[in-house]
Amino acid sequence: MYSLSGIVCSSVRRAPRPAGPQPRDGLRRSLPGTSRPRPARRRQSPTSDRPAPDSKRVPPGEVAKLAGVQWDDLRVFLAVAQAGSLRRAARALGFGQPTVIRRLRQLEESLGTRLFERTPDGHRLTKGGQHLLPMAQGVADAATVIDRRRMAFGDDAGGVVRVTTGEWVARFLAPHLAGLADTHRDLTVELDESHMEPDLDRRESDLFVRHGLPARGHLVRVGLGSIAAAIYGAKSLVDAQPAARTDTRWRACPWVAYDAPHEYFRSMAWLMERLGDRRPQVRASRFSLQVEAIRAGAGLGILPCFVGDADAGLVRLTAPITELGADYWLLVHPDLKMVPRVRLLIDWIRTAFKDSRRALQGTGPLRRSAGGDGRRSGPR
Repeated sequence: MYSLSGIVCSSVRRAPRPAGPQPRDGLRRSLPGTSRPRPARRRQSPTSDRPAPDSKRVPPGEVAKLAGVQWDDLRVFLAVAQAGSLRRAARALGFGQPTVIRRLRQLEESLGTRLFERTPDGHRLTKGGQHLLPMAQGVADAATVIDRRRMAFGDDAGGVVRVTTGEWVARFLAPHLAGLADTHRDLTVELDESHMEPDLDRRESDLFVRHGLPARGHLVRVGLGSIAAAIYGAKSLVDAQPAARTDTRWRACPWVAYDAPHEYFRSMAWLMERLGDRRPQVRASRFSLQVEAIRAGAGLGILPCFVGDADAGLVRLTAPITELGADYWLLVHPDLKMVPRVRLLIDWIRTAFKDSRRALQGTGPLRRSAGGDGRRSGPR
């Protein structure tokens, strides 16, 4: 993570955030996690400000038992229940493990029952813990709604806005942030580069930029535009291997691509279909590493046109690849769409995509031809 003029950027993969609102001090805590697709998860209905379904079935007398319980203790309880271990819960919360143990004991003493039993695989809910879980989740849901609505109470454009997106869009937006920081010094933007979809209902992020039309739901969708991709190689490699300019490049040239855990990416599936039983000579877990390897001449690779065309050391070898082009959408929760600082970020992202449309679609003036003579190549 790095910070520059009120801009906070994170490029590490996140562990799932604990339920409920998180501290908003302008410095996002980046957490290690997995880059595999997040399992399907139930989304709340448009009436997401109501208690969770399970909590509706809890009798008022049972809810009264929580009257003397501290919210921070419930947060720890939920984190352990979700993570399955004290260590993972402590990491997700940003606490030390002794703090997690102390708060759990405090909660158990308040309720007069054990909530977890230790197993070889971690911590498992007891019967009492299972009984508490829907009530605690209902409290977390209510706290999240209050936190989300709280943002709408202010009328200024200052504060923190968290934007989550994939590697290509993060790479596109990051260079534009300097101008935003100059004109809005009271605004802090948290740019989170992640392969996982955040839960906007639980405020894991304020804005989410994704490719592909999302399923219709209660989230507000804003169309941004498309990003094209093509095959690129370092000029030195292309000059040394003429096959790079022909359709024999798939088997005749070395390749740079994502590593095995990311083979579910559409670009990887497309490339592996053409490489057949061959494997890329260089595989990396992050897009930024692939760019450096391709630039160094380690192999050919797939790059978004706004990256490859702007690099004088790279040569574009194909027209934009239709199968890899994608439309991008911005998602925001209805409760946040008119919050001044969120509205400001939405408009700024839309403007950035609009102003850079030609570069994003591979028709901008910086494109280099396969011959390396600076002429445009492919359709305009």
